[in-house]
Amino acid sequence: MVSLCKRSAHLTPASLAGPLAEISCGSKRPAVSFDKAGSANSHSTHLEKTVALPAEASVDSPETPVDSPETSVNSPEATAPSSPKVTFYRRELPEELVSFTSADGRKLFKESLNSGYAEGYFNLAGNFTVQSEPAYCGPSSLAMVLNALEVDPGRRWKGVWRWYSDELLESCRTESDLKANGITFDQFLCLASSHAQVIAKRGTTASREEFVRDIKYVTQRDDVFMVLSFARAAMGQTGDGHFSPIGAFHEGSNQALVLDSARYKYPSWFGDVDRLYDSLQPVDPETNLPRGYFLISRRDSRLDLSLLASPNVDHDSKDSSGIVDLPERPADVFPTTLSCGKKSSCCSAKKL
Repeated sequence: MVSLCKRSAHLTPASLAGPLAEISCGSKRPAVSFDKAGSANSHSTHLEKTVALPAEASVDSPETPVDSPETSVNSPEATAPSSPKVTFYRRELPEELVSFTSADGRKLFKESLNSGYAEGYFNLAGNFTVQSEPAYCGPSSLAMVLNALEVDPGRRWKGVWRWYSDELLESCRTESDLKANGITFDQFLCLASSHAQVIAKRGTTASREEFVRDIKYVTQRDDVFMVLSFARAAMGQTGDGHFSPIGAFHEGSNQALVLDSARYKYPSWFGDVDRLYDSLQPVDPETNLPRGYFLISRRDSRLDLSLLASPNVDHDSKDSSGIVDLPERPADVFPTTLSCGKKSSCCSAKKL
């Protein structure tokens, strides 16, 4: 398998507290339910339908724990996979966000395209990947970008074909832990830098002006892409930390198009760039560091991403931007040990 490294999380406001829980790209957080009679988002035609059960119901917990004295370890109930007690069909997009497929969203996109700020959109859209697990937003976003850049993974996907797919990305954690917890900012950097040229910028080290400049830069090209690591709560959404790529920028309204990898939960949406910048600031309780964003291009590209590094930043600092320089990867074999710029092995890959 191709390698990966760990989880993505952010604090959710108490205002989102409720009796139901959901798995959201790396952590369990209180969820908010909506009934069909609730207020509909003016930018989305999809209403969430929730099947609610008693307050103690949890999305990912079995009705009776395997180690419960009421359940025999030899009984079918002890070995059968647990089923969620509550299910959802998408979430209402907050009113301040504009659904990509709404009339307003289409207008914003057309104007973005006409102004030259959606040059890489079609590369991403043609390779859009809905994450295969609720916590796989990081791997899914990276697979989408690598396929958009036409990077050859150098290993077989299925049949005779080489292709990037999020379920083929493996973590330092066990598979079950990865499915439950996702990956952190640093682990996304480690994984991405083993396949591409990458610059990582923490929300606290990149200025607001720099963030806007980088969005404008990547949306005017099709050989470099931006992946955000942001706090959903800061955008008025449910859930916790999330990864998704940027697809376009609308200069007139200062909004960016986020191609949400959790399409089953939210559609792609335009959001205010200032709010997106603010969503990079909350501290991830897993690492005690803020989130941020990544600029990714091919390793063999003539584009030198180091020119976009944050100025006056100590790159040896834990919370600094990261420029990871790895030796060239052979075309036919994936390396077994990778460096994260600190001379430590953080990812490994299984040879075919």
